[in-house]
Amino acid sequence: MIVGVFSDVHDNIAALNSVLDDFKDRNVTRAIFCGDFCSPIPSRVMGESGLAIDCVFGNGDGDRVAIHRFASTDFPNLTLHGEHAELGIDDRKFAVTHYPLYAQALARTGDYDAVFSGHTHEVHEEAFDDCLWVNPGEVFGVKGAPSYAFYDTGDNTVSISRL
Repeated sequence: MIVGVFSDVHDNIAALNSVLDDFKDRNVTRAIFCGDFCSPIPSRVMGESGLAIDCVFGNGDGDRVAIHRFASTDFPNLTLHGEHAELGIDDRKFAVTHYPLYAQALARTGDYDAVFSGHTHEVHEEAFDDCLWVNPGEVFGVKGAPSYAFYDTGDNTVSISRL
């Protein structure tokens, strides 16, 4: 399965829509969001996309109550996991957090096939034995073209895309 991975929207709705459209164009049905919606608006856009999206919070998520409301009442396709998540898809186990310090530590444990994080707004890919640690960059686009990733559960690889 190909899983879309993205982070750090920071209310850039135009770029978010482009990323979600690319996911749909490539038949992605499940995605992971590594935090920093900023306002509730991106959560509404994600919910309206219809994609199943597992989300964690970042340091820039202001109105968590409204984001939770969208996820729990309006959009059952959004799953909020709080500050971190452990997920299993296609016999792969991975962790999601916004913070790279925690992601790197989790990747070093050997307990996961992949760990995903955000926060730095910069693409990063590193392997620790059999664990892949990936930061897909940012949807926001403050440090260059918005970026996001496609994770392949079949062979535990990732490819980065840019708008």
